Amino acid sequence: DFDVGFFKCFDNAVMCLFAWCVPCGGLCMQAIDAKVVTEGKEANAAIIAYMCAWCLGAYGAGYNRYKVREHLKLNGSYIVDCLLHCGGGGCAVTQEWQEVMKEKEG
Repeated sequence: DFDVGFFKCFDNAVMCLFAWCVPCGGLCMQAIDAKVVTEGKEANAAIIAYMCAWCLGAYGAGYNRYKVREHLKLNGSYIVDCLLHCGGGGCAVTQEWQEVMKEKEG
């Protein structure tokens, strides 16, 4: 599971508001997550993550979350990832962001 709790998204108020209130803010956060997770080795990772979430909605965002979990070796399921994005996309994206940034910082 993620070290950062789902509702701990409010601990980072700026990114939480960015995800919830800025049009396409969550998509941008997932694109950056993809770039960080692939360590820049996949040139189109950010574009693919953005388009996946934009075109497929919660299914695409859930897939991006699945890829983050896979990279961080976290337990979970794609179905739960999709449901989290259906019901609380802003918190889900912020949780992913916090986890990826925590790993990046070491």
